[in-house]
Amino acid sequence: MSDEIYAKELLRWAADTSHAGHLPDPKRAATVNNAMCGDKTTVEFAVDPTHEIMDCKHDTKACVLTQASASILAAKASGEDAQSIARLRQKISAMLKEGADAPTGKWSDYAIFAPVREHKSRHTCVLLPLEAAEKALAS
Repeated sequence: MSDEIYAKELLRWAADTSHAGHLPDPKRAATVNNAMCGDKTTVEFAVDPTHEIMDCKHDTKACVLTQASASILAAKASGEDAQSIARLRQKISAMLKEGADAPTGKWSDYAIFAPVREHKSRHTCVLLPLEAAEKALAS
């Protein structure tokens, strides 16, 4: 696999543990697994009465792509809701599968995954934390 995929910024996000772990009283949580490679991630949210995300933590045992994606999600999720997370997942999926533009603004860090486009078997790795987030917020 190309060294371009494992750029320094991606490795920095993968190593970021500032939002790793568990919330003391999560209001929403879900765990998903990638059966092909064994990656596993749990995403937990604290939400306010209007369902706005107040905090996010993740427990991810996975490759660096999944780790980095989970770290970005957890670091940036505050202020979002189920609909905005679903739109983000759609945008990241389109970036990987269709060559669409990377997200801008708050979610621009997901652009580090653009080189993964050429590696279809790794798309699931990037999307796994977003799948867990959607599942958690749907509960």
